Amino acid sequence: MLKVKRHKLFIKDFRNIKFSDQHFTKFVSYISKLIEKQPLPKEALDHALSGDLLVIYLIDDDTLNLIRIGSHSQLFK
Repeated sequence: MLKVKRHKLFIKDFRNIKFSDQHFTKFVSYISKLIEKQPLPKEALDHALSGDLLVIYLIDDDTLNLIRIGSHSQLFK
């Protein structure tokens, strides 16, 4: 099981996210899978962007580093 570390930019971004119930459920599910070192479902991997919520993360040794969260336009202005 990985430890979770949130970057200060992730914390700031997270405060501004307006999750739908569906997006929040997926977010929790995907983060849980990452923490448990399980593969993400195919829909969460590389795919065409369509207003999706993106999470930028880095797995380093025994830590899941959550770096940024937001839409493509919010993160890559």
